[in-house]
Amino acid sequence: MLDEWKIFWEWRDLPPDVWHFVKREKFFGMIIPKEFGGLGFSPYAHSEVVRKISTRSIAAAVTVMVPNSLGPGELLMRFGTKEQQARWLPRLANGRDIPCFGLTSPEAGSDAASMVDSGVICKGTFEGREVVGLRLNWHKRYITLGPVATLLGRLQGL
Repeated sequence: MLDEWKIFWEWRDLPPDVWHFVKREKFFGMIIPKEFGGLGFSPYAHSEVVRKISTRSIAAAVTVMVPNSLGPGELLMRFGTKEQQARWLPRLANGRDIPCFGLTSPEAGSDAASMVDSGVICKGTFEGREVVGLRLNWHKRYITLGPVATLLGRLQGL
Protein backbone atom coordinates (compact mmCIF):
# COMPACT_ATOMS: atom_id res chain seq x y z
CA MET A 1 0.00 0.00 0.00
CA LEU A 2 2.90 2.38 0.75
CA ASP A 3 5.87 2.74 -1.58
CA GLU A 4 8.03 5.53 -0.15
CA TRP A 5 10.07 5.93 -3.34
CA LYS A 6 6.97 6.48 -5.46
CA ILE A 7 5.37 8.71 -2.82
CA PHE A 8 8.38 11.06 -2.78
CA TRP A 9 9.78 10.86 -6.31
CA GLU A 10 6.93 9.93 -8.63
CA TRP A 11 3.51 10.76 -7.16
CA ARG A 12 4.60 13.47 -4.69
CA ASP A 13 1.57 12.47 -2.66
CA LEU A 14 0.04 9.50 -0.92
CA PRO A 15 -1.92 7.30 -3.33
CA PRO A 16 -5.72 7.75 -3.35
CA ASP A 17 -6.30 4.32 -1.76
CA VAL A 18 -4.12 5.35 1.21
CA TRP A 19 -6.03 8.63 1.64
CA HIS A 20 -9.29 6.67 1.59
CA PHE A 21 -7.93 4.14 4.11
CA VAL A 22 -6.67 6.71 6.65
CA LYS A 23 -9.98 8.58 6.49
CA ARG A 24 -12.13 5.44 6.73
CA GLU A 25 -10.13 4.06 9.66
CA LYS A 26 -10.15 7.45 11.43
CA PHE A 27 -6.40 7.95 11.56
CA PHE A 28 -7.08 11.71 11.61
CA GLY A 29 -9.25 11.24 14.70
CA MET A 30 -6.91 9.28 16.96
CA ILE A 31 -6.96 11.86 19.79
CA ILE A 32 -10.55 13.00 19.27
CA PRO A 33 -12.92 11.52 21.88
CA LYS A 34 -15.23 8.69 20.86
CA GLU A 35 -18.33 10.81 21.53
CA PHE A 36 -17.26 12.99 18.59
CA GLY A 37 -16.54 10.06 16.29
CA GLY A 38 -12.84 9.78 17.04
CA LEU A 39 -10.84 6.89 18.45
CA GLY A 40 -10.12 8.45 21.85
CA PHE A 41 -6.46 7.35 21.94
CA SER A 42 -4.05 8.51 24.61
CA PRO A 43 -0.93 10.45 23.57
CA TYR A 44 1.06 7.25 24.10
CA ALA A 45 -1.24 5.19 21.88
CA HIS A 46 -1.15 7.88 19.21
CA SER A 47 2.65 7.95 19.27
CA GLU A 48 2.82 4.16 19.00
CA VAL A 49 0.59 4.18 15.92
CA VAL A 50 2.73 6.90 14.32
CA ARG A 51 5.89 4.99 15.22
CA LYS A 52 4.57 1.86 13.52
CA ILE A 53 3.46 3.74 10.38
CA SER A 54 6.86 5.44 10.17
CA THR A 55 8.53 2.05 9.71
CA ARG A 56 6.78 1.91 6.32
CA SER A 57 6.45 5.55 5.28
CA ILE A 58 7.61 8.79 6.86
CA ALA A 59 5.19 10.70 4.61
CA ALA A 60 2.20 8.67 5.83
CA ALA A 61 3.35 8.93 9.45
CA VAL A 62 3.61 12.72 9.32
CA THR A 63 0.31 12.96 7.45
CA VAL A 64 -1.59 11.26 10.29
CA MET A 65 0.59 12.69 13.08
CA VAL A 66 0.09 16.40 12.43
CA PRO A 67 -3.73 16.61 12.73
CA ASN A 68 -3.48 14.63 15.96
CA SER A 69 -0.71 16.62 17.59
CA LEU A 70 -0.46 20.09 16.06
CA GLY A 71 -3.88 20.54 14.56
CA PRO A 72 -7.10 22.19 15.64
CA GLY A 73 -8.58 19.00 17.10
CA GLU A 74 -6.71 19.46 20.36
CA LEU A 75 -7.36 23.21 20.37
CA LEU A 76 -11.08 22.62 19.84
CA MET A 77 -11.18 20.01 22.60
CA ARG A 78 -9.49 22.37 25.06
CA PHE A 79 -10.80 25.79 24.06
CA GLY A 80 -13.71 25.32 21.66
CA THR A 81 -17.31 26.01 22.52
CA LYS A 82 -19.73 23.08 22.66
CA GLU A 83 -21.11 24.20 19.29
CA GLN A 84 -17.65 24.34 17.70
CA GLN A 85 -16.77 20.92 19.09
CA ALA A 86 -20.03 19.39 17.83
CA ARG A 87 -19.53 20.84 14.35
CA TRP A 88 -15.81 20.37 13.73
CA LEU A 89 -14.55 17.40 15.77
CA PRO A 90 -16.62 14.77 13.90
CA ARG A 91 -15.55 16.27 10.56
CA LEU A 92 -11.89 16.16 11.59
CA ALA A 93 -12.20 12.64 13.02
CA ASN A 94 -13.58 11.10 9.83
CA GLY A 95 -11.32 13.05 7.48
CA ARG A 96 -14.13 15.03 5.87
CA ASP A 97 -12.09 18.12 6.72
CA ILE A 98 -8.30 18.06 6.81
CA PRO A 99 -6.60 20.87 8.70
CA CYS A 100 -3.19 22.28 7.90
CA PHE A 101 -0.54 23.67 10.19
CA GLY A 102 1.43 26.73 9.11
CA LEU A 103 4.14 27.71 11.56
CA THR A 104 7.37 28.33 9.68
CA SER A 105 8.10 31.67 8.06
CA PRO A 106 11.00 32.92 5.96
CA GLU A 107 12.03 35.43 8.63
CA ALA A 108 11.65 33.39 11.82
CA GLY A 109 11.77 29.73 10.82
CA SER A 110 9.77 27.85 13.46
CA ASP A 111 10.41 30.36 16.27
CA ALA A 112 6.79 31.41 16.83
CA ALA A 113 7.74 34.24 19.20
CA SER A 114 9.81 35.92 16.47
CA MET A 115 7.15 35.90 13.77
CA VAL A 116 5.98 39.18 12.30
CA ASP A 117 2.63 37.88 11.03
CA SER A 118 -0.33 40.08 11.88
CA GLY A 119 -4.07 40.22 11.67
CA VAL A 120 -6.74 42.85 12.05
CA ILE A 121 -10.43 42.50 12.87
CA CYS A 122 -12.50 44.10 10.15
CA LYS A 123 -16.01 44.33 8.73
CA GLY A 124 -16.77 43.10 5.28
CA THR A 125 -19.36 41.47 3.07
CA PHE A 126 -19.49 37.71 2.60
CA GLU A 127 -22.19 35.98 0.56
CA GLY A 128 -24.30 39.15 0.65
CA ARG A 129 -24.11 39.57 4.43
CA GLU A 130 -22.12 42.05 6.49
CA VAL A 131 -19.74 40.09 8.70
CA VAL A 132 -16.93 40.70 11.14
CA GLY A 133 -13.79 38.93 10.07
CA LEU A 134 -10.08 38.64 10.50
CA ARG A 135 -7.73 39.76 7.75
CA LEU A 136 -4.41 37.97 8.02
CA ASN A 137 -1.07 39.14 6.69
CA TRP A 138 1.42 36.32 6.63
CA HIS A 139 4.04 34.64 4.57
CA LYS A 140 4.43 30.96 5.36
CA ARG A 141 6.73 28.22 4.24
CA TYR A 142 6.31 24.45 4.55
CA ILE A 143 2.64 24.35 5.51
CA THR A 144 2.09 20.78 6.64
CA LEU A 145 -0.88 19.30 4.75
CA GLY A 146 -1.40 22.67 3.01
CA PRO A 147 -1.86 21.16 -0.47
CA VAL A 148 -4.70 18.89 0.70
CA ALA A 149 -6.21 20.93 3.54
CA THR A 150 -9.88 21.79 3.42
CA LEU A 151 -9.73 23.89 6.57
CA LEU A 152 -7.24 26.67 7.23
CA GLY A 153 -9.13 28.62 9.84
CA ARG A 154 -12.56 29.99 10.33
CA LEU A 155 -14.24 32.49 12.61
CA GLN A 156 -17.94 32.48 13.38
CA GLY A 157 -19.78 34.44 10.71
CA LEU A 158 -17.17 33.95 8.01
